[in-house]
Amino acid sequence: MDKRRLYITLVLIGLGIAACIFTTKRTGNNTVTIETAESTSMIDSEYDIQDTALVEERRFPVYICGEVRDPGIYEIEGSVYLYELIDMAGGLTESAAASHIDMVFLITSEESIYIPSLSEVSSDTGNEVFVFPDKENVDKKEKEGKININTADEGKLSTLAGIGEKTAKKIISYREENGPFQTAEDIMKVPGIGESKYAAIKDSICV
Repeated sequence: MDKRRLYITLVLIGLGIAACIFTTKRTGNNTVTIETAESTSMIDSEYDIQDTALVEERRFPVYICGEVRDPGIYEIEGSVYLYELIDMAGGLTESAAASHIDMVFLITSEESIYIPSLSEVSSDTGNEVFVFPDKENVDKKEKEGKININTADEGKLSTLAGIGEKTAKKIISYREENGPFQTAEDIMKVPGIGESKYAAIKDSICV
């Protein structure tokens, strides 16, 4: 009788051990992922990086003229340093006042940039570094109500006397194909704009 009880006890113990091992194996296969504040921050950072990339992909026009070999309007994506823009425009001419130009000026939005010549830099300027020597003059003209024929859109150009939507489109097409107007008088190179039309708008436009 004692042997029978001992045998039953050993069998029950064996079954208990087997059940524990089976349960442990099943539990070990379950992987629990805990999202920490650090992992959440990393996800947020990824979204921030994507948002920044979208901002940097914005394209905008920059007009550069003066002492560069290929003056004109250049499409910029995100941002550009002035020395990079000058390279796009074929580099500086021999007459450029290179020592007075801030080559690492960062351009991040629409801008009109004039590169001066050595003859335009007076002796009073000294070692002053500048980028927009004529910017005050341009701003003054725009405040006086003059329309810049190099940057104005179709709507603004259409407000000029005798210039309708059709002629405004011709003006935009001309500067896209031939580059910006160097003088206000150059607008007469646009088909349909003769001396009489120019006389009517010359006091209302600038470059």
